[in-house]
Amino acid sequence: MVLIYNTARHGLLRLILVLFIYVGLYAQHTALAVEEPTSNNNNSSIIETVSGDYKSFYAGDRLIRMGMVFGAAGIAANTNIDMSIRNWYQDNVRSSRTDSWSSSSRNVSSDLTAKFFGEGKYMVPIALLAASVNSISTDTALGNWGANASRAYIVGLPAMWFTQGALGATRPGDRPEGSSWGTPFSASNGVSGHAFVGAVPFLTIAYMNPDNKFVKYTAYVASAATTWSRINDDAHFPSQALLGWYMGWEAVDAVFENNQKKKGVTVAPMAGLDGFGLMVSGSW
Repeated sequence: MVLIYNTARHGLLRLILVLFIYVGLYAQHTALAVEEPTSNNNNSSIIETVSGDYKSFYAGDRLIRMGMVFGAAGIAANTNIDMSIRNWYQDNVRSSRTDSWSSSSRNVSSDLTAKFFGEGKYMVPIALLAASVNSISTDTALGNWGANASRAYIVGLPAMWFTQGALGATRPGDRPEGSSWGTPFSASNGVSGHAFVGAVPFLTIAYMNPDNKFVKYTAYVASAATTWSRINDDAHFPSQALLGWYMGWEAVDAVFENNQKKKGVTVAPMAGLDGFGLMVSGSW
């Protein structure tokens, strides 16, 4: 119980830190944008932007959809579906090669494996750092990617942390019941945090590129890499890993739904035979 309490407490502190840093970055960006009278669409406050993200994330139709997905995950978790898939994968698919792609048991922190992209201590600062580029040059492609990803973390992390504990589920091997949901907040592994964190950066790229099928679908596949790594490493049951990815998708979708309402700058990744990059365009 002490461990769970500490996890929740530090999670709240991380959220406050993220919000504080992001407010500072956005304030700098807004101050620069004010100098240009034509950039009216960039003058909305961070409170209005994040408030719009939360309204989109907690909209009635989205909550109904989330309830249906969690209901399906609950069926898998509280029957033999989760355990059957887990056992089949561990017995027939997992190997030293898949381990080398997923995460190195010897030195995870120095290896660019699928699990790395789910490390919040790296990916959240990277997104914030990318967002800070807009404080130097407004409306840059990299900066907008960082801002969108940061906003997705801000809107999605509280819900992800809450559901992690509310489901009361444990990791594989922790108890005989397997993946079944237990007493709320008796355990904190009902949703994979790594899968959530690892999905957001790539889903952001996919949403920024609705018309380029190559980049969009490549990004969608990449967004599931960390999700797969949690199943491969036997760190989460399939339903827990998939819920993490799903919550990342809902968070990113909420941010871009809010962007559509704001109709500001549009950013799109580009790929060709001679290279790749990001294109930014805006309308005023």
